[in-house]
Amino acid sequence: MASRTVTASPSREASTPDSAPTTDRRQDILNAALACAAEAGVESVSIDRVRARCGASVGSIYHHFGSREGIVAALFFDIFDEQSRHIQAQLAQAQAPEQGVRALVTGYLDWVVAQPVRARFLFQAREVVAGGPRAGELAKCARERNQALLDWFEPHRQRGAVLELPCELMPSLVMGPVQSYCRAWLSGSSGLPSPETYRDELAEAAWKSVRA
Repeated sequence: MASRTVTASPSREASTPDSAPTTDRRQDILNAALACAAEAGVESVSIDRVRARCGASVGSIYHHFGSREGIVAALFFDIFDEQSRHIQAQLAQAQAPEQGVRALVTGYLDWVVAQPVRARFLFQAREVVAGGPRAGELAKCARERNQALLDWFEPHRQRGAVLELPCELMPSLVMGPVQSYCRAWLSGSSGLPSPETYRDELAEAAWKSVRA
């Protein structure tokens, strides 16, 4: 079995006392950034605060992420991918179009309720990422996620089981209401009950908006 020991050429990263396996150190930094955001919002994520929380050197942080914006973007995409895979896994188990709509809505809702800190970060950090150097990647990821939804529904649309809708409208009709409710709930200022309270109602409303 291969050893876990990593042999690295001399560098600033290798010479720092906080050197650790690359994936572990990267994750430590991201965990620290998420903790900072959970305490005081995404604007509180800074090199100094992240370094103080996880013990990584400034050199290590810059080595992995390049900047404060790089940390925020990397964490955003990691969580976005995790959320997307969860939702896609729920959709993959559905057969009928109504099942698919309900899987999308409840899969998203259940993930938010189970991961409120990570879900809140996605909402908070999206504007930062959209205004940064990885804005194009964000747009690409959003298109790919929407396209996966459209691809799943296309056979059902052709059979007349769902409405003939502009392709850009379907994701908004299905996912818009649950995302809006979850965002308001996560803000903590609305006093809304948990999205679980309206799990069935949100799924039913989404299905009614697209069924033929």
